[in-house]
Amino acid sequence: MIRTLYCKVRYHVIDELRAIFSDSGAMLVIVLAPLIYTTIYSVAYGAEVVRDIPIAVVDEDMTPTSRLYIDNMRSGPATRLYGELQSMDEAKQLFYDGDIYGVVYIPRGFERNIISGIQADVALYLDGSHLLIYRQAFEQLATDALTQGANIEVSRIIAGGGDEQFAVGVVEPVRLDTHRLYNKAIGYGSFVMPSILVVIIQQTLIIGMAIIAARRRMTRHDANGDIGFMDAAVEILSKLIVYMTIYGAILIIALGILWPLFGFPFAGRIIDVALFFMVYICAIVPFSMLLSLFFKRREAPFMLLLWTSVPLLLLAGLSYPRQAFPEWLYWLGHVFPSSSGVNGYVLIGTSKASLSDVLPMIFNLVLLDLVYSSAYIVLKMRQKSGALND
Repeated sequence: MIRTLYCKVRYHVIDELRAIFSDSGAMLVIVLAPLIYTTIYSVAYGAEVVRDIPIAVVDEDMTPTSRLYIDNMRSGPATRLYGELQSMDEAKQLFYDGDIYGVVYIPRGFERNIISGIQADVALYLDGSHLLIYRQAFEQLATDALTQGANIEVSRIIAGGGDEQFAVGVVEPVRLDTHRLYNKAIGYGSFVMPSILVVIIQQTLIIGMAIIAARRRMTRHDANGDIGFMDAAVEILSKLIVYMTIYGAILIIALGILWPLFGFPFAGRIIDVALFFMVYICAIVPFSMLLSLFFKRREAPFMLLLWTSVPLLLLAGLSYPRQAFPEWLYWLGHVFPSSSGVNGYVLIGTSKASLSDVLPMIFNLVLLDLVYSSAYIVLKMRQKSGALND
């Protein structure tokens, strides 16, 4: 019996590999697309943070103090001084034309108020529609303003007879000592790339397996009629072997070459990451096989990709934390392997978590594996003369 089982598994493995590498569309989606997507996203997000955001200054005060503030802005690194303008009307035009993303307005009386001990005002006009640009520019410009204000206050206290240590203590009574964990650069690439990689694996595997199934159906390669429990189970096992091997190689390239090349953080243990992805792929493969039963044409899976990719990215917590979703939407995310996959891999690969720390995600993936495998086996056993395809 063991020899018979081995022969069946071997037949299905060879047949699946032949189907992948003899079909240019399937090979493109399953083998090349994950590497292409990961490389493109890595190049796009490799800079991690937004730099050299063009801003303009309208200085109506034209004093040494305002000049000093402008000189501080020139040092960046997040912002770049586009130019010093004569009026807000000129700044508005450049802003609406997209040449600048922010305006710093220094009103008349800026230096006079500072010398008189009166709070001076600086107005910042920033484009809030670009959240990353807005955050970087605001932090940079606000830091410049607060730094200059603190320096002025320290100089005033020292001039009044106080020593420097006392002056610093007055200006900054509580010193904030910040330690950034896991994503030290606060880079967008380090935040988003682990989640994107996990979702890419799911989407390409679903589409690729559906293409192969549709092709077999069109060419009558799959035999019609009933199949037994063991036949369906062997088919699942064979596909697990094939796709674990292919995506294992893809993960080695992504995590072993692309991640170090672009400086994305990877803090997890290799064995934990490998075992977690094995469980993840075990959930995706039967899910993909189940979906593939309902595609009659090769182009149909691409329609699935078009309208499901964005919702799956959302449900995985990529663009917004899943814990902030409505309760029903949060639980809907558990239906798809990518949601547990994203949460588990981010904890392991970025936050140094162990497998025991991600047991809820592993349990959900194992449950999905059992549910989707059972559903696939039941449907295959009931399939008669292509009944599911009519």
